[in-house]
Amino acid sequence: MRSIKRILLAVPSVPESPALLRGEQLAAKLGATLNLLVCDARDDQGEFLDQQLARLRLLGIPALGERANVDPEHASSAILAACQVQEYDLIIKQHQPASGLKQLLVPPDDWQLVRLSPAPLLLVRSRSSWEGSSVLAAMDVEHHDPAHLALQGNVMGHASDLCELFGASLHVVSAYSPTLLPAADPSVAPDQSVARHCHDQCQWFQNEYEVPEHRLHIGEGPAKALIPQIARQLDATLVVLGTVARHGISGALLGNTAEAVLDHLDGDVLVLKPNMAHTQHAEPTGHRAA
Repeated sequence: MRSIKRILLAVPSVPESPALLRGEQLAAKLGATLNLLVCDARDDQGEFLDQQLARLRLLGIPALGERANVDPEHASSAILAACQVQEYDLIIKQHQPASGLKQLLVPPDDWQLVRLSPAPLLLVRSRSSWEGSSVLAAMDVEHHDPAHLALQGNVMGHASDLCELFGASLHVVSAYSPTLLPAADPSVAPDQSVARHCHDQCQWFQNEYEVPEHRLHIGEGPAKALIPQIARQLDATLVVLGTVARHGISGALLGNTAEAVLDHLDGDVLVLKPNMAHTQHAEPTGHRAA
């Protein structure tokens, strides 16, 4: 996370929007440059952009800016186009909730970003401060293919860095499914055997990131239900999770946990992918698979 030096910040033309405030905060903490992308279907937002750039520079934050003539609810195409021109280390956007009916007809705009974003994606939902708060890392330890294994190190590395930057407490949630248990011990009750197996898979990051038992939250899945439940219990201001970002038929039928939880969380969401390697902890060094 500390290697982030270029941030694309997509915002509506609203002063002090949550995404704008979060972008300022992160840029200041990381010493990063903000590229402000003002998304508004109207053509008269040049003054707003100039005011925001001047204010950011007064705060000591290097800032550039441009306008996109699009509605904020349909900004993904403009954001992805900007990423083709310039490589970014982080994309920040105000989350746009979608109704259930719309989701059935057309994938929500933020789902498009989750699937296609070439950089870590921070979807901002809240004004709540991250300082001294709880950060929840969602870990999938049941799948052991290369993509999911890469996600484990990315999620823990970014979550740990953010906790250090903001003096936050790191919590981890991991859901298990009895159907994915490789081999159950016949002398132990099935539910206890599954939970123990999941706990064993968590040992590497508990050791590497010094996560105490009371901050490890293991429960029977599905993850899309357990993650919001634990986030609410902790009043987490940020959830960090990974996605393999399925496309096409597999995405439509199986869905992605990141997409499924977006509208069920109160705090912000940082979405990572397997190819977004964390500079210091791209892969876990401990034991990951039994």
